Amino acid sequence: MKRHIKLLACLFLLSWSTPVWAISSEQATVNAIQKSYESVKTFKATFEQKAFVKMMNRVEVTKGEVQIKKPGKMKWVYNAPDPQVLISNQKSLWLYLPEEGQATRMPVENIYSSNTPALFLAGRGKLTDTFNIAQVIPEENEITVIFIPREENSNLSRMALRADKKNYQITGATVYDKLGNRTDISFRDIHVNEEIAESTFDFQVPAGVEIQDFTPNP
Repeated sequence: MKRHIKLLACLFLLSWSTPVWAISSEQATVNAIQKSYESVKTFKATFEQKAFVKMMNRVEVTKGEVQIKKPGKMKWVYNAPDPQVLISNQKSLWLYLPEEGQATRMPVENIYSSNTPALFLAGRGKLTDTFNIAQVIPEENEITVIFIPREENSNLSRMALRADKKNYQITGATVYDKLGNRTDISFRDIHVNEEIAESTFDFQVPAGVEIQDFTPNP
């Protein structure tokens, strides 16, 4: 399950030889990114994800579309070669695997409690609440911010968040875990504050699909 949630999280580019900004500028940059994303009520984009699995020593590339409506509503549609749909609202999260004819439902708080990138994207958390700023790297068109988890028991070793240099709009991220895996996501065709129907985040179970429900009984 963690593999799928890391998708909501984000991406990277580490270039340690690039000039580093002063601490005051670093904090100001992160504040600007946070403020910019807080002004976003809805977010739609296409994405490309590259997941490096160390144990298998290979990179898996997937593409799809994402829709986010704050607070706490997200829909990620992954296309071939591994089709899947991830839908979260304020109560539960669904993972649908159409080729396997299986849908899994779980409490959404299970994801947010351990996944700060997902919290941030869903508009339910601040980056600096659980991350320290390690570097801010200005590039030609983007800014890359390197974050280190505050808690030693975090599953993440670091996260790199990318934003447009002009308006601080998030354009991607890379998440590194302590097992040597990394997940990179780049956003394209970004549209913000356009109407998204509430029904987008209601998962209708197709006929014949097996359901695994891990939510508490009412």
